[in-house]
Amino acid sequence: MPLNVMMELTWRCGAGCSFCYLGRTGRLNSRGPELSAADLKAFLRRFPAGTRFYFSGGEPFVRKDIFEILAYASSHGLSWGVNTNGLRLPLSKIKKLMSLRPAYVIFSLHGPAALHDRLLGVTGAHKKVLAAVKAAAAQKKPGTEIITNCVISPANAALLPAVYLEAARAGADRAVFEHLQFLKKGEAPGLSAADLLAPRLSPRRLAVRTLERSINRIKALRGAFKTHFELRPDFSRAELERYYNGTPRVSGGCPLLSTLNVEPDGRFRTCVLYAAPAGGTVRAFDRAGLLKAKRRLVKGGLPRGCARCCHRFPIERIF
Repeated sequence: MPLNVMMELTWRCGAGCSFCYLGRTGRLNSRGPELSAADLKAFLRRFPAGTRFYFSGGEPFVRKDIFEILAYASSHGLSWGVNTNGLRLPLSKIKKLMSLRPAYVIFSLHGPAALHDRLLGVTGAHKKVLAAVKAAAAQKKPGTEIITNCVISPANAALLPAVYLEAARAGADRAVFEHLQFLKKGEAPGLSAADLLAPRLSPRRLAVRTLERSINRIKALRGAFKTHFELRPDFSRAELERYYNGTPRVSGGCPLLSTLNVEPDGRFRTCVLYAAPAGGTVRAFDRAGLLKAKRRLVKGGLPRGCARCCHRFPIERIF
């Protein structure tokens, strides 16, 4: 069985992040079928206690049955976390969520107030997510980590220290900064738009020196707060230039052969970057077919787009 299961519970969301692959591929708020709570419970029962589950969306908390699903994961002994934009988590729901003892809760925090709201397309989103982080930090039980995640992009490269300070003052255990995952023209030869999940972007050149200064300003805060500062990954200046403004190198193997990616309707797909179906559905779990589909994708070498797959890089703890 896979050690990690990444489940997109819905493609519905109350936000429209400018860098989100769902919006770029037309999946965001599409009215496709979603697995019922009963179907999801039956799928969860296939896995032994301790299996790691990552629940995401869209926004998982738009589902009316989300707490039923998460409570079942806890009762079955699974190790699980959930990713949220915090828009649908008032204090009453935060208390309920923390009582289920997730391994972690990740809150999206992409900039100071005006920028965060603009990137999400929701006025007041920043205020709501910071309130949710503070409440979660105050209500969490032992064994739960409160994490903020910031997607680095040209829009926020100069403002990362402000994001770290907000996360730290809100009581987050970890502030993670993750490089934007995207493809440039010509980096996925032979693959159609329907095969891709990572958005095709031609962003303006990212000011690498500005980004480097931002990161160094956060590093200078070492010891000032208990909140860990983490990067995925801590690139050198030359690596940053290749990643954002050039063509990064792709090498090595795929780290996701033991990871299962599940779409809201229960279909398995190849990975986080490519949308090709892989090995059936949650109702007909074909593990051999899944591995075959994954290996077929990387046969003859990794596609160039894999150079910007976030899961190829470890999250590095800076302090």
